[in-house]
Amino acid sequence: MSELGSSKIICPQCGGENTIQADEKFLQCEYCGSSIYLDKRKVVNHFVVHSNFDREQAEGNLRRWMAGNFHVKDLDKLAQISQVSFYYFPLWYFKTKDDRGDRIYLQPAHSTSVSEIKNLKIPAGNLKPFIKEDFKDENFVEADVLYESAKSWLSQSGVNAESITESNLVHVPFYHFYYNYKGQQYSALVEASSGMVYANIWPAKSEMPFRLLFAAAIVIFAVASIISFAVSFMISPKLSNETVLIGEFIKIFVYGIAAVPLIAAAYWIVKKV
Repeated sequence: MSELGSSKIICPQCGGENTIQADEKFLQCEYCGSSIYLDKRKVVNHFVVHSNFDREQAEGNLRRWMAGNFHVKDLDKLAQISQVSFYYFPLWYFKTKDDRGDRIYLQPAHSTSVSEIKNLKIPAGNLKPFIKEDFKDENFVEADVLYESAKSWLSQSGVNAESITESNLVHVPFYHFYYNYKGQQYSALVEASSGMVYANIWPAKSEMPFRLLFAAAIVIFAVASIISFAVSFMISPKLSNETVLIGEFIKIFVYGIAAVPLIAAAYWIVKKV
């Protein structure tokens, strides 16, 4: 990473000296054409990940995610999308090298409530130099988390800052969906390069039916055990290994019978809740 002087900067890609204007944050190297981002006294390469999904395709991915097993039944059909926005979100992209090899870490370069975006997978081949003429300024979220702050967060998570070999600012495309379900508003992000969905909060299945089923299973199997050994004592009144063995065989049979309605109830809950 290069240092930023008063009116000249050194390109981190080719080493060429570039002139900058006051308050300029983005520029293109005069010598190699690399996109450069200026953060206080730091200079890093500026990349962008291109979008592969349009709005309709992104919504389709969101609906398929809503239909998953962890969400309430028919969320994909009942959720009403109220607002959609498209933007390129900034992330600090750190590459480290240690005994385990090369690793990539991401930190948001703008405040966000969706912490899961740090888990994005961005293949190096998807990083394209940012060319200002190819994009609309209003679609880009400005980075307001400084490099040193992101580096500090990385250190707090246990990453050795000395192992950082490469630092970049990367803008990643997202569709931000807001949707309503039973009077509550939720939001989710669809990453427009891979189609992955990210959300911190969503209408989840109620846990109460599953807890009641679990409690019922404990009671049913406890009663089944008592009945099994009661029958074994009726067959063999004397307490012996034979009595225990008979009880175990009966218990297996009774457990099998008791499991049938429990499995049916679990299946019904999964389908209905």
